[in-house]
Amino acid sequence: MDGFGVHTDWRRAVSCCVFVLISFALTPGKYAGAHEGPPFPIIVDQRVGPYIVSVWTDPDIGIGTFFVVLESPDGDELAPVHRVSVGVAPKSGRLAEAVYEAEAQSVRYGARYYAEVAFDQGEFWNVRILIEGAEGGGELQAEVEATPDGTIGPIGLVVYLFPFLAVGFLWLKAMHRQRQRKAELAEKGGTG
Repeated sequence: MDGFGVHTDWRRAVSCCVFVLISFALTPGKYAGAHEGPPFPIIVDQRVGPYIVSVWTDPDIGIGTFFVVLESPDGDELAPVHRVSVGVAPKSGRLAEAVYEAEAQSVRYGARYYAEVAFDQGEFWNVRILIEGAEGGGELQAEVEATPDGTIGPIGLVVYLFPFLAVGFLWLKAMHRQRQRKAELAEKGGTG
């Protein structure tokens, strides 16, 4: 009877592992293990016209995000802003610059603009921040490297799960051997 129980436990464990793997593989990438890091600064407190500008980005391949933060240099009321744009082009020159309009976000102090831009592959990109305001403006330049957004996908999931599956397999194998030894000892004890 113990032998039958071992096979049942083994089948149940394998079925559970297969179910978990299939569940993760069929889960959309943005939910399965996605980790998007926080934005990081690429420009900090640079003067452009009547503004002090800082730019934060999360340059993920696919859709990258930019936050353009404007402040008044003297702490007074911020000069009116007409337009903030983010231009990106691969440093290799393989594509022309694409310019994206940034949308104003509600903040208590200064102004903050948000833009989503398309990065079609991982490489270094030139970035231009264009600011137009009632009292002037200008542009700032920086460089970023577009990187994967952290989603691992089904193949990455298998790679990351392999050590856990291997430990589970070894544990099941040890349990099977332990039950076999108990059954052998019970047979030896019952015949003598």
